[in-house]
Amino acid sequence: MEKRKYEFKSIVAETLLIPLYMRAKESRRANPILKDGMAERLISEIDYDYSRFDNSPKSETGCLVRGWYFDRAVRNFIAIHPHPVVVNVGCGLDTRYQRIGSDGRTVFYELDLPEVMDLRRNMIPEAKDDIYISDSLLETGWMDALLVRHPGSDFIFVVEGVLMYFHEDEVKSFLRNIASRFSGGEIWFDVCGTMMTRHGVKPDSLRNHEAQIRSGIDDGRIVQEWIPELEMICQDNYMAFFRNRWQFLFGHVLGRIKRLCFKFSSLLGYRIKGGRGNEEN
Repeated sequence: MEKRKYEFKSIVAETLLIPLYMRAKESRRANPILKDGMAERLISEIDYDYSRFDNSPKSETGCLVRGWYFDRAVRNFIAIHPHPVVVNVGCGLDTRYQRIGSDGRTVFYELDLPEVMDLRRNMIPEAKDDIYISDSLLETGWMDALLVRHPGSDFIFVVEGVLMYFHEDEVKSFLRNIASRFSGGEIWFDVCGTMMTRHGVKPDSLRNHEAQIRSGIDDGRIVQEWIPELEMICQDNYMAFFRNRWQFLFGHVLGRIKRLCFKFSSLLGYRIKGGRGNEEN
């Protein structure tokens, strides 16, 4: 099959290839953290020099843990809510819908900028219960449209590998817009810590990339101070999971010091206070 070459207009949009490549590599392992056959196919169809990501062991394991972690959060949410709606914000070429599968009652949405969604439509055909939205996470029109389309539904938002590229005031605005509309739902996202933003430290996969880390959070409780409607479910350290897949120093030594790890990165989940679904709106 002839590979397709894409020229990305946005340097941040180009970063979507990092987790895609890491999932494809992992999927070929004998006992993968997560199996992703579609990622394997997509990598084989996109003409790109992926070797630039090969010497990034921490990012490689981190992408896999992050994908597995958010898959688990979505599965748990679907299991306990009668009308689940899953929204992948900044979806890139994520394949969570394909990994979790269609159950006939859950509706998935994929949201990203038009440039990314054009690529996605070319590579992954839109399904009737996996609907594509071309827009910015900073806009609110798509949020209001979801409320109209799914009255009384239960929303979970996953923002994977995205918010660190935005400034803190933009992150606050996005979270506030979600929290003010989707009471009773959940939002899950990952962040870099302030050690990275203050000292210009990048994940190993971005060291030769122009994309910049613009915001960081060490203590997930600060989000509750910003936005009282958000109640923290958990803040987790990447290295607490699949310890044997990390280099020994990180998985078995530094990985056990939570506060230190949170200064570099963490995984966060929040419950949106209020009644079920969007009944208050």
